[in-house]
Amino acid sequence: MKSDSDEVKKLTLLGFCAGNSPLVMDIAKDAMHITEVDIVKNVTVDVPDNLSKRFGIKVNDGFSDSYEFLNPMHIHFGVLDAHLKYAVFNHFQKKYNIGKVFYSSIIHPKSFIASSVKQGNGLLLEPMAVISSESAVGFGVTIKRNSSIGHHVSLGDFSTINPGAILSGNVDVGEGATIGSGATIIHNIKVGKYSLIGAGSVVTKNIPDGVVAFGNPCRVVRKYERWDNVLKVHGQGS
Repeated sequence: MKSDSDEVKKLTLLGFCAGNSPLVMDIAKDAMHITEVDIVKNVTVDVPDNLSKRFGIKVNDGFSDSYEFLNPMHIHFGVLDAHLKYAVFNHFQKKYNIGKVFYSSIIHPKSFIASSVKQGNGLLLEPMAVISSESAVGFGVTIKRNSSIGHHVSLGDFSTINPGAILSGNVDVGEGATIGSGATIIHNIKVGKYSLIGAGSVVTKNIPDGVVAFGNPCRVVRKYERWDNVLKVHGQGS
């Protein structure tokens, strides 16, 4: 596994999103003093020219066969939506054998993680976010600004917690689930895999897998179809 020492100044982003990639770059610069960025795309997408003015960016459509992953570098997602992280990870794992151990966590210095938290690779933790005692954070989790993760919370792989969300104690968020901005989840609630909780919702009952739910109190309104093609192409996780 690679080192996260301060000597590593290069960030490699897998996948690109015009809204999310610059955010990841800025946090990496603040947290890890990154000065150079490689963007490796899994699908055809244009990268704005103005980004190169802020970072020494190189854009590639894939890796060469000679690419050496043991060189000191930080690898992270250039996308933050749960279903896109899932798709990007599976693409690069299958094509280039880039497993979870290669991903770095990017943790802003103005965030807080309790010492008892179990933390997977590939975490993005934005400013003023808090993860409380005895919680477990899976792989590729994104926790955005001003979010509060309570004690004994479990966040599944690829889950995304949007700004200002509040998760009380003993909440279980399934793989690939998304919690909307400003949502509140009370104690002892389970949010199913690949589900979406709408912004501002108050969740007082368990939410099943693969649905969109919102409101106060939060109710299931429909199937979350955004995941259908992703799971069809890449298969379902654990």
